[in-house]
Amino acid sequence: MSLFSKTGVATLHIFRRNVNLYAPEFIFSSDNVEKCMKKFRNMRPIRLQAQEPNRKAAVLIPICVVNGKVSLLYTLRAPHLKAHRGQVSYPGGMQDIKDKSLTETALRETEEELGIKQENIEIWGTGNVIVTRNDMVVLPVVGKIKGDLADSTLQINPHEVEEVFTVSLQDLCHPKHTAYTQFRSLYYSYSMPVFLGGKRRIWGLTAVITNVFLRALLPLKAYNHKIHFNPPIKANGSKLQQF
Repeated sequence: MSLFSKTGVATLHIFRRNVNLYAPEFIFSSDNVEKCMKKFRNMRPIRLQAQEPNRKAAVLIPICVVNGKVSLLYTLRAPHLKAHRGQVSYPGGMQDIKDKSLTETALRETEEELGIKQENIEIWGTGNVIVTRNDMVVLPVVGKIKGDLADSTLQINPHEVEEVFTVSLQDLCHPKHTAYTQFRSLYYSYSMPVFLGGKRRIWGLTAVITNVFLRALLPLKAYNHKIHFNPPIKANGSKLQQF
């Protein structure tokens, strides 16, 4: 069976065994993009601090095609940066006073870091904001990089980015490449996803955003990463709060 009808319009039969749920024809179909963004917007907001944050930032989730495989693009932050140096992240940063929106922030930062022009990114939409533990609200913006990334030359800004790499959806979603880690302190405890299928270990906020996006983008049969949580017990027998 072909994914295409005689008219060339893609049809979705996601429950048939011979449909590749990671293929560009499925991922980029209008039906799947619409369903993805509806789910992504409706995902429960993530809040890691109770106070209202004072700073705003945005990141771009760059979905792309590399040698025919749908992938996500990640950066390794330069080692000399003051914040989050040497960590895997999505392109993005703080909102500038000249930015008209957080979507514009994500696009501007992506161009500054990687040299990808805004006209070469097809914006799908945004998810829910994430309130981090360092007094910041982060908006994830989804954008498809046009063309095959293998055919393009990125202009990496060495002042901000040490390395760029991509991970295919299949590698991200493979059960052998998904894990989780649990953080505990005196007052709270929480579990976070970890992805091991790429060149670098993906963890922290970037892994959280990746997990939420993959849950929106793919059917359960294609991505079913279960993150377990074992509530620690206080001395008085009560459980700590879960985030």
